[in-house]
Order: sequence, then C-alpha cells, then structure tokens
Amino acid sequence: MNKPLNIPFGLKPINEELLNTFQQLDNTQLQWLSGYCAGLAQSNNSNKRTQEIEISFQQLKTVILYGSQTGNSESLAKQLYAQLNNETLTLQVESMDRVKVKDLSKYDLIILVVSTHGEGEPPDEAIEFYEHLNHKRAPKLSQSQHAVLALGDSSYEYFCQTGEDFDNRLQYLGSKPILERLECDLDYQEQAVLWMEKLVSLISEQSNQRLNSSLVQSNDSDFILGSTAQSKENSFNKTNLLTAKIITNQRITGKGSTKTVHHIEISLEGETFYYLPGDGVAVWAKNDSVLVDQILNLMSLSGSENIEFKSSTQSLRKTLSENLELTLLNSKTINLIIELLNVKNQALNEPFKQLVKAPEFIKNNQFIDLLILANKNISLNAQQLVDLLPVIKVRVYSISSSQSVNPDELHITVALNNSENERGVRKGMASHYLIELLEDDDVLIYLEPNIRFRLPKEDKPIIMIGSGTGIAPFRSFIQERGETNASGENWLFFGNSHFNSDFLYQTEWQQLFKKNKLTKFDAAFSRDQKNKIYVQDKLLTKAQEIWHWIDKKDAYLYVCGDMNYMAKDVQQSLLDIISQQGNKNKSDAKTYLKQLIKDNRYQRDVY
Repeated sequence: MNKPLNIPFGLKPINEELLNTFQQLDNTQLQWLSGYCAGLAQSNNSNKRTQEIEISFQQLKTVILYGSQTGNSESLAKQLYAQLNNETLTLQVESMDRVKVKDLSKYDLIILVVSTHGEGEPPDEAIEFYEHLNHKRAPKLSQSQHAVLALGDSSYEYFCQTGEDFDNRLQYLGSKPILERLECDLDYQEQAVLWMEKLVSLISEQSNQRLNSSLVQSNDSDFILGSTAQSKENSFNKTNLLTAKIITNQRITGKGSTKTVHHIEISLEGETFYYLPGDGVAVWAKNDSVLVDQILNLMSLSGSENIEFKSSTQSLRKTLSENLELTLLNSKTINLIIELLNVKNQALNEPFKQLVKAPEFIKNNQFIDLLILANKNISLNAQQLVDLLPVIKVRVYSISSSQSVNPDELHITVALNNSENERGVRKGMASHYLIELLEDDDVLIYLEPNIRFRLPKEDKPIIMIGSGTGIAPFRSFIQERGETNASGENWLFFGNSHFNSDFLYQTEWQQLFKKNKLTKFDAAFSRDQKNKIYVQDKLLTKAQEIWHWIDKKDAYLYVCGDMNYMAKDVQQSLLDIISQQGNKNKSDAKTYLKQLIKDNRYQRDVY
C-alpha cells in the first residue's frame, strides 16, 4: 500500500524532493492535489506544524468471480483484474467455489465471468455457488451493481444459459446491471476485450465520483493471482499458432469395430511448445473441399468471388474452406435462414421452420442440410453466404502423452465423427481432416491449458475413469507418473464397446500393469455380453475398495468422457458409493462430493 505523504506546510519555495514527489503522481492525483492545496491555503496559518496528509477515499468494493470448466473464463477474469487493478477499487478476483454467496452483499460491484457447460449447466466449480444463489436464503443485493460476461457454444441449444441465469437471479435479488450482459460464442476474445474496456471505463467513472478528501490506491488484495503458466514459457497460443508436422497417424481400433479411432503424433522438435499432463491441444482444421463445392453448387457460386471477412478481402472459396463453420449448426444461422424464407414466402416457410426448430435438428444436421431443405427458395450472393455463417470453431483434444517421456512430441487420440441422414453422410470437420485428409500437410495448433485437470502430489493415489477416447489424458497421467517415479497408486477404469476391437492402447496398459506403474485396472466392454455393462456399473462392483481409497487414502478422482451420459452416470455411481459405503443420506453424499470438488479431489474433463 502506498504510504501517506508528509508535506511541510508553509515551505517556500517547493524543494526538489517535494517536486520529485509531485512528478510521480498521475493526472487524477494532481487534479485532486491542486484543489486540496487551494482549500488548505484558505485555512492554514503560519504557526501550524508539519502535518501528515493521509490519502484516503471511499473505494468501490468490487469482486470478480469466475466459473470455468476449461480455463477460458478464469483467464478473462484475470485479464479484467489486471485492467481494473489500476483503478480506485478494493478489488478481489476469485473462483466461484471459493466464495460464500452470503458475502455478496458486502460488495458494491459484482462481476461474473462464467461459461455454460453442456446443455445449459454451470461448470463444476460454479455448481454450488449457482445453487446457493438460487436458494431462498440468498442475500438481498439492492445496494449492489453487477456485470455478467457469459461464454458458451451456439451449437448447443442452451447457449450461454448459465450467464443468463446468473444475470436474472442477481436482478431478482435487487442488483442493478452496470453494463448489459455479453454473450460470447467460441470466438469470444475480440468481443470480450471490447466489453471489458467499456466496463473498465464505467467503473472508472463511478470510482472518480466517489473521491472524497484524498486519493491513493491500495495495491493490496485478498487474492494472489494463481499462475496458469506452464513449467516453461510457451510461445504458442490463440493468436500465435504453431505450424506442426504429423509424424504418425495410426488406427488403434481393430477389425470389425464400428468405431474408427486413430493415435496421432505431432512433432514439436525445435519448438517452444510446452504442455503438462491434463492439457489439451486446439486444432485449427479446414473444411473438406468436397463439402465446400457442394455448398457453392447449391448457391450457384464459383468460389472465386471476393468477399469481406474481418476487414480483409479474400476469395469465397478460401473463406469457406479455412474460416467459416460448415459442420456445426447454431440457432443464429437457423433463424437467419428462416427470416430469409419469411421474406419470400411465409406459408412455404412454416413446415421448414417446424422441422429445423426441433432440438435434435442441430445435433443431426449441418449447414448444407439447411440449404437443401430450403429447396432453392433462397438465393444468396457470396457476401450474404459468408455473413450467415459463424467463424470456424477450433477443436480441442486431450493430450495423450507426457512431455517428460516424449519431449519433442505431442499425442492425441481422435475418433472419426461420421453420421448419416436421408440427405447423405455428414462428416465431422476436425476428425475427418486429421484422420482422412491430412497426409504430409502441416496442421495449425496451439495449447489449451486445463488447469482444472491436474495431477496431485506424487504420493497421492488417483482413480481415473474414462470411456472411449476419454482414455487419452490418463495415458499422459500414467506416463508422467511412471517417468517421475511417483509413489502414489494409480487405478484406471476404462469402458468401450468390445474387448477384441475397441481396447484402446491395450498393450501399453498391460505392460504398465506388469511394471506396477498401473496399480489396478478395470475394464467394462458393454457389448461383449447380453446385458450391457458400462464403466459406471463397474464402479459399483468395486464400491467398498473405491470408498476406502477416497475416504482413507485421500485419493483423487478423475473423469473424462461424454458429458451428457457417461459423466452424469459416473457421478451418480460415485454418489451411490459415498452414500452406501459411507453410511450417508443422499443430501450428505452430495455435500461430501461437493467438498471433493472444492478440494480439487474430483476433477472432470468432459465434452
């Protein structure tokens, strides 16, 4: 905290030391000081001794809370903290799982940066905060203001639902928005920066209005920013992508499997690209040229037309291939097509509207299906076509290698995402690109840190639960623990369809088990018997031992896989184990699991 200034009264002329002190003040402080001195001169008399002027003011007490699943909300919250730390605030930044809702009434300004997880659900670290805020005992906030920055994915039906829920609830409790809620899609950075700049400006105005008799800003904070950096400085991020070579692309599902899963190795040789176990890698894929041609043909366009995209001029074909999302639909694009059809023929549009508004349509169709179903009742020029589509979404894959073991490589485990409807085969952009289109081509990547999915201390036991390609981060975990000779026990649960064709990395797990690097291994192959057995069922068969690991050994739990089915079912199995083995009722079991989350002993990487 800055110290009070000791200013000798009646000193003529100003000495050099004092002048140097004045020169260190900013414009706002100088403006205040001039007014202060003018008033002081009127009441000052020559016999007064040197007095201490304590610089103080009524600060705007502000808290920035983040709810993050992959770290994006946390990163933005800390960016905002850094900007506001130069303002006249009592400022704190904190995760939602570390703050009590009842304490919100202490703050003049509440800023929430929160993502929406899955189908409109809050991220793990925000669940308890969300529940308490919606409880009847939530505090009245009539003396507070708030702002909400919401992150989401418009390909999901409940886009930014968590941010909307928080905003509505805060207003219900009496808080007034200082700035309208911003809802950001996956390409959020530019929008978020502009919103934060506007928010900082508004807060600065309010802070200046609160200046009372003195002005100095405390640099103290109850929270020390946690480092999200890697063990070494990483040169590559969203604004600086690495052009990397794929050195291995090998199918790891066997003959007869209904799934196509590939193990892909990417070279990092000579690059300052560093990652930790649990991190992800973002892949900037390109759209299939065949799909681009189909869309161009439907719109009777050649692809050579020039269009404006992000303040630059380029060809339509290049833009569709490299910049725009063609395989994931969102509600905004659907609504724009509906509006275009309304203009032409509202009656014709009604059946189309009913079809594409169905919740399952987004999941099972792509942009080309919209154009086909519109049945050539819309015509778009090149620029209109571009303006309809969102910016391409990078795909993030869990890294399935440890850099301690593979210093110049990064491995990912990719499942080919293909589906079929009555109009044709629909291929996932990134998986099709990585598995079927890339040969000797380069791939653009950057690191996606996952600070909420980290290994504990070396002596702590871990239980890893993954299905399908959810096995990927656990391969990196075991490699890391084996390389560092960690003393903690490792128990892996793995689920997939068939033992013979879908046992991913089977040989590796067997070798690790023989070397005692993998302490225990349990697998559930759902289609190998009449009654389907899933990984969540396998957990229940080991309930007593799992409870012993959790309650007596302080084991850490990790889950990776499908968020809508597998992850929810696994969580229910864990609640059943806690309840039955720990002799707890349902409410107490939920409280116990929430405490595991708070202690970072229950971590999920679900998608």
